[in-house]
Amino acid sequence: MEVTNAVDDNNSVFKISSTVKSNSFISMFYPVNEVIESYVDINSLQPYHYRSRLQEGSYRSDKEIIFDREKNIATYINHKAGGKHRVMEIKEGTHDPLSVVYFFRTIPLQAGQSADIEVHDGNKSWTLVVQGVKKEKVRTPAGTFNTIKIKALIKYEGLFVNKGDVFIWFTDDEARMPVKIESRIKIGNITALLIGKQIKGN
Repeated sequence: MEVTNAVDDNNSVFKISSTVKSNSFISMFYPVNEVIESYVDINSLQPYHYRSRLQEGSYRSDKEIIFDREKNIATYINHKAGGKHRVMEIKEGTHDPLSVVYFFRTIPLQAGQSADIEVHDGNKSWTLVVQGVKKEKVRTPAGTFNTIKIKALIKYEGLFVNKGDVFIWFTDDEARMPVKIESRIKIGNITALLIGKQIKGN
């Protein structure tokens, strides 16, 4: 996962990218190649544009969502179906399945607190519930961090579509940096740990 500065439709935005690629061994029986991108407003972190290109085994998809923040509508484009599209109304402040992961880290949840966030995935809108679980010290290859453990039911696009709860550990400071993720995925369970941090630009 990476966040960079970008321009989308003449808007200065943050580009959030998630890339998943299976290694040579896994690729022999279940090849995975995914690129998911979300272009979000620098201040509100609300998305303008979402694109998802997925290959998981024999499954393929290529879809796009254009958000009109003034009219509160989302245009879904299915590129695998010849560009077939539809327009749906959304609630103000609605996120896409990737931008929401970065947005809810800005909510200062503590243990016992919860928050609801609206999400639109192109097919439907749904409510993400995030809950503060507890504070924990987490060791990763990038170091040891004081964190707040968050539980969320994330209907995340691609390999990380979960069969239950997702747990994310954010640093317990203003940065709210994600350092650990645990989730059940289509082919088992996954744990992701921060291996390093790099700051680009200012």
